[in-house]
Amino acid sequence: MPLPKKSTPDAPPRATPPLERILAELPRPVGLLGFGEEGRATLAFLKGHGVTDAAVFDRATSLGDESEAALLEGVPLHSGERYDQQLSDCGTVFRSPGVRPDLPGLERARRGGVRITSATRLFLEACPARTVGVTGTVGKGTTVTLIGEALGAADIPHRLGGNLGTNPLAFLDELTPAHVAVLELSSFQLMDLEGHWPDVAVVLRTTSEHLDWHRDVREYRRAKARILAPPGAGQRAVYCADSPGSREIMASAAGETPDYSLAYSLTGAVARGVGTVDGRLVRCGPGDPAPLEALERIALRGRFNRENAAAALLAAESLGVPAKMALPAIAAFPGLPHRLEAVGRVGRVLCVNDSYATRPDSTIGALSAFEDGPLALILGGSEKHADFAALSEALCRHPTLRGVLLIGDTAPRLAEELDAAAQRLGLAGPPAERSGGLEEAFRRGLGALPEGGVLLLSPACASFGLFPNYKVRGERFRALVEDFAAGGAAAPAPTPRG
Repeated sequence: MPLPKKSTPDAPPRATPPLERILAELPRPVGLLGFGEEGRATLAFLKGHGVTDAAVFDRATSLGDESEAALLEGVPLHSGERYDQQLSDCGTVFRSPGVRPDLPGLERARRGGVRITSATRLFLEACPARTVGVTGTVGKGTTVTLIGEALGAADIPHRLGGNLGTNPLAFLDELTPAHVAVLELSSFQLMDLEGHWPDVAVVLRTTSEHLDWHRDVREYRRAKARILAPPGAGQRAVYCADSPGSREIMASAAGETPDYSLAYSLTGAVARGVGTVDGRLVRCGPGDPAPLEALERIALRGRFNRENAAAALLAAESLGVPAKMALPAIAAFPGLPHRLEAVGRVGRVLCVNDSYATRPDSTIGALSAFEDGPLALILGGSEKHADFAALSEALCRHPTLRGVLLIGDTAPRLAEELDAAAQRLGLAGPPAERSGGLEEAFRRGLGALPEGGVLLLSPACASFGLFPNYKVRGERFRALVEDFAAGGAAAPAPTPRG
């Protein structure tokens, strides 16, 4: 049974107080803790709604550009090493996702009675539309987009935002009870979420991530679990039954799953949702399993994207989208930029940009999409203290991997991890070479491949130290493909391999 629209008079999920009242009741002055992308968008929203008694707190001491300077006009800026010392003078503080909730100055402000909130909490409190929150370690952006494709097929007005790239406050004023807002929510955004939750919560495959920021895996998963409403709140939940981390998060909801949960699995049947019977994806629930052949034929590469598609289908159906509309839209979606994106060929070598793969699990999933032909992998980047053991074993076991080109700060550790995995497994392991940067790795990767091979950029690491972000890294890879394909640079001849 789908969730009703918030305008439905007989069964609204919850009352939504007017935004003007919410803002009027914020204790003043208002502090913006962190002035990155979300902090700037939040300040612009507040100023646009008449909240002028605000201050910004950020360790950085220099302004970005003229637009940032204009936004800060009339707003005090507290910066430097002791930037958080005056947070206690605020009535309300909006914490940006990159700032830990236990920052000493923030803790003192909280103990002193300062109200601590965030853009996500304000949005969920004030939003008149139905909301979907998507979290997990891998697949969030793709799943958010697939849900949007399904909603579009049913002509349901919707907006996508959150960690996907748009602060939802930027489109809050446009929303009505007929809309649906679909948000990608990171552990940073969820870590102190309380009081208001999305109407539909999607918990994708969850392992570990951001251990350079979170204290440990337990804290990371506890943060993810904040997306789940308490029992009795009427939330619908979708989760990955094949992921121990996802199951752990679901079980953490006061010791039980939320009021109404749907599971998906590529390995077996489930009580309700999408499961696998006799090797085929089927609808599980009351009655005989019903085939879902469209999920077997999605345009997106990789087994893991079938999980994303199943999650999107269940979320869309919870919002009232019939499967006959949702399935074709989900199946036809070609993918997002920098996510297993085929960007071109150099000769007869296909070059695939998976720069968004900033964690080992993402690269493991990408490897599974290329097991039927020669493959070379560009791997590495900045250090986030991720666990590379499972990835290294997957590389050693890959049936067609011709070589691994290592770049960035993690290159030495990845080389050691590959050697250790090969010894554990008693395998030779793939040839691994350290490269001075992306272009050198690109040249060597082409040299490792015969015609019909695939050169895959799937770094399993963030880009910092080499590039400002994964997008710039992916665009540089695309430019290399275009340059080599056009003859602007000489591609090396394939290196013979035994």
